[in-house]
Amino acid sequence: MNNPEIFKWLAIFSPIISAILVGVVTHKLSNRSKRIEILYQNKIPPFYELQKILIDYRFELEINIYNNPYLERSSDAKGSVETLSLLNNALVSNSIYLNKESKKAVMDLVTQINFYCSLQKEDFE
Repeated sequence: MNNPEIFKWLAIFSPIISAILVGVVTHKLSNRSKRIEILYQNKIPPFYELQKILIDYRFELEINIYNNPYLERSSDAKGSVETLSLLNNALVSNSIYLNKESKKAVMDLVTQINFYCSLQKEDFE
């Protein structure tokens, strides 16, 4: 083969090879972005669940600490023991969506609430 013939073949095959490469790379990147989007869509409800449990518990603690007559007890208000149960259930069912730091923070909170429950129990004895 001489040089002009090589250039003819390159002119024919280079667009085909380029199109195949662009197609493969585009497919890989679009699949990756779809997986990330689905993961983020599934991450939001577990955080809302944890947020609701924690806000209800915080509100319950404020009522107990301040004895404010203007604060009304929510129908969703739970005590410390029920909150522990809810947090443990939420952690078990949603642990796949939490990173290591979030899992550790929730477990630390569960430990602190457990300690608070034991203090309350000692006060009543």
